[in-house]
Amino acid sequence: MRRANQRHRSKSSQPNKPVSSEPAELVIDSLSHDGRGVGRLSGKATFVSNALPGETVIAKLHNAKSKFNEADCLEVLSASADRVEPFCEHYHTCGGCDLQHLSQEAQVSHKQTQVLEQLSRIGNLTPEETLPALQGPAQNYRRSARIGINQRADGEVIIGFRRRSSNLLTQIDNCPVLDSRLDNICASLRDALEVLPTVKHLTHLDISLGDTGGLFSVRHVKPLNEEELTIFTSVCDAYGLTLQYEKSDRHSASYQVGDVNLDFHSGDFIQVNGDINRQMVDQALTLLDIQSEDKVLDLFCGLGNFSLPLARKAAQVTGVEGSDAMVEQASANAAANNIENCRFFRANLADTIIHTQWYKDSYDKVLLDPPRAGAENIIEQVCKLKAEKILYIACNPGALARDGGQLQRHGYKLSRFMLADMFPQTHHIESVALFERDPDFKPEQQEKLLGKHSHLREDSQKKRKSSSKPVKQGLWRRR
Repeated sequence: MRRANQRHRSKSSQPNKPVSSEPAELVIDSLSHDGRGVGRLSGKATFVSNALPGETVIAKLHNAKSKFNEADCLEVLSASADRVEPFCEHYHTCGGCDLQHLSQEAQVSHKQTQVLEQLSRIGNLTPEETLPALQGPAQNYRRSARIGINQRADGEVIIGFRRRSSNLLTQIDNCPVLDSRLDNICASLRDALEVLPTVKHLTHLDISLGDTGGLFSVRHVKPLNEEELTIFTSVCDAYGLTLQYEKSDRHSASYQVGDVNLDFHSGDFIQVNGDINRQMVDQALTLLDIQSEDKVLDLFCGLGNFSLPLARKAAQVTGVEGSDAMVEQASANAAANNIENCRFFRANLADTIIHTQWYKDSYDKVLLDPPRAGAENIIEQVCKLKAEKILYIACNPGALARDGGQLQRHGYKLSRFMLADMFPQTHHIESVALFERDPDFKPEQQEKLLGKHSHLREDSQKKRKSSSKPVKQGLWRRR
């Protein structure tokens, strides 16, 4: 996640070459990781938006790099059998979705193929068993969103999401991917705000829904006046939401996973797809095969989304997160659910963890749910715990493949894999991978796989320190 202060300028960052204004005919061979069709123009790979494998299209280049081109599809001459009509009127301008023109079944198949290919190519991994993908509704699934606010020079209020390939906003009336409880909220907001002389001090809204109700957080650069507060309160009342702004009281919403109720605040991370999240938690319990005597370590635990359901079945669960606020909220959730066998710690999980208090305990099972950067810096240390099973929840196939390769080199085999279709209509991917310790793995195999310089990496990690402290359940308020 950290970036070097300086980087050598790559060829792809060199000034763009002149782009031909003439449209060209291309045959699309495959789909890229970001959902664009891939064909070849004069032998050069060309990424074409809104094009699908097997199609012949007319495309116009808008960006020519040294090693690839980027183009827009102007016309489909021969359509794929998987092509469908997008259901959203804003699809071709809004940047929120990029796969609505591909059937839902084909989306899932493409995503699964993509992850399996990266597992093989990057990590030299092949799952012993690929389980059916976790799926839910393809529309009205999203329970959280950031909605932008802007105003044109003529005074027109813009409420919506970023345009495709742009930081500018596109005007949205209704988003059919949002939870149906938010139907037409963009249009309602725009109508309500048009009476104001200016909205330039309003930047965006963060909306997060619980199972009932939700949070409506207004981001603003100067205090809200009475008229503005009245407008936002009225919109919130119409949609059953609780208004949050700079000087308001701090409120919470909640969602249920099994028999565990999880409170969260505006700004806390929650999975955007509640249905898939519940299915993933159920699968975690099944795949890890939690027994009453198990001690479980949950790294990147957030507000206890996996930790607390796991604690219902395990002897003890230890959750670790990098944010004080999330650790405190997880502890509060444990107390509210009368769960006493779950403890939470704060630690920098991008650094060494071997000197922390909680690392020195023994664990039977480990769950990893890292951000997009993955868990590269701690994988070797996790392996030293010698847990029987490690369940990796990944939102980045490349990071999963890289980290999974490390797990394999330390004696773990990829026994089961499944896709979780957390983000229908987009190219984003969530996946679940179970690694099990191979009892037949020998130390000499590890040395061969790691290479003769592996000790240098381990020694450098030992030199780094990180702090970790438990948070008492009574002291759960955000600092």
